[in-house]
Amino acid sequence: MTATVETLGPCRKKLRVEVDGSRVAGVRAEILQEFRRIANIPGFRPGKAPEPMVETRYATEIDDEMRKRVIPDAYREALTDQRLKAVGYPQIESVDYAPGRPLVFTAAVDIAPDFTLPDYKNIPLKRKDTPVTHDDVTKSLDTIREQQADFVAVEGRGLRTGDFAVVNYSGVAEGKSIGEIAPEAKVLGEHKEFWLLISSESFLPGFCDQLLGAQVGEKRQVMIDFPGDFPQAPLAGKKATYFVDVTAIKEKKLPELSDEFAKKVGVESLAKLQDEIRKGLEAEHATEANSDLRRQAVDYLLGHVHFDLPDSLVTQETRSIVYDVVRENTARGATKEQLEQKKDEILGFANKSAQERLRVSFILDAIAQAEKIAVTPAEIDARIAAMAERYRTTPEKLRPQLEEKGALGEIEEQLQVGKTLDFLVANANVEPTKSSAS
Repeated sequence: MTATVETLGPCRKKLRVEVDGSRVAGVRAEILQEFRRIANIPGFRPGKAPEPMVETRYATEIDDEMRKRVIPDAYREALTDQRLKAVGYPQIESVDYAPGRPLVFTAAVDIAPDFTLPDYKNIPLKRKDTPVTHDDVTKSLDTIREQQADFVAVEGRGLRTGDFAVVNYSGVAEGKSIGEIAPEAKVLGEHKEFWLLISSESFLPGFCDQLLGAQVGEKRQVMIDFPGDFPQAPLAGKKATYFVDVTAIKEKKLPELSDEFAKKVGVESLAKLQDEIRKGLEAEHATEANSDLRRQAVDYLLGHVHFDLPDSLVTQETRSIVYDVVRENTARGATKEQLEQKKDEILGFANKSAQERLRVSFILDAIAQAEKIAVTPAEIDARIAAMAERYRTTPEKLRPQLEEKGALGEIEEQLQVGKTLDFLVANANVEPTKSSAS
């Protein structure tokens, strides 16, 4: 086998591969025997038909199978011989074959970029150490109090800002129900026993303001002007009337800070709870500081090494990011029309993000290879165990599912990236800085 290479671009090559006729004939002869064993030819039992008859009957199928075996093997050998690191799949452009002659094919292939790593040790980084303050602990305590709050029924007065109203409502616009106009937004059309925080920012613009003072059992009509840029396009710019029945008024009561409160959340005393909160916040701050160091290291590398990227990978990664952006925005209520209007903006963002992700991936992989940073089976097992605990299953059940989806390679890649970033931070020139306490 012989192979020659033509450069089509910074990351794209054309391979011309010639496979010896004797090798092709050998593979074809093996396939012919395979077909002979299963050939269904009238007058002959399987495996007994003469070779010439099998050859005549199945020539096209035999040639197709021969190409499927010879070309991939020869392609891989050519990459090795030419020391090319291919990414993605080759584009077979031509195949020339005739019995008794060599098989010649050409393939266009994207290859990994060739670049020189910058000095990645002693990267200058600044560690942002944020102390945990008394206010931080108090805010966390308040969050826990919110989670443990009771909702007490209010009697003898109307709704006030900050109350929770339990309401039944239905809405109409232009003689039709809201649910009929915007079937994808059923919650806006009709709801029973809906808990609503009475605030000018809650639910629909002006909805809560028109309920102030309402008593339990009172019915009110609420007039709504949907803004022109309302996320649910069928309702944008329309006027609607809501028929609201206030079935209950609830007032949130926060528990007092005490040892009893601490015991209720599983800690022996208030002082112990405060101490655990502080330790937890310190761990969070340390994690955030380390993530920031990693980000700085990546930014440094991106700023000190430049190279072209394979077009096919950029296209593939861009498409993936666009899909994620569209899915996330759709989940937030964005319409197809709104996404279409932002098509160029989304595509530009996705393309830029794709190129940055790919550059980081190639750089970190090169550093991992240079430093022999590898992921052990035990580390993969530990990650699967952590995932199993999060998904409330067992590693034994989760692993086959991950293998079926081809996700083990992704897990290994994530672990290698993490270890490489940890290596960069551990070998960086880190300057500590103190951020002001809030």
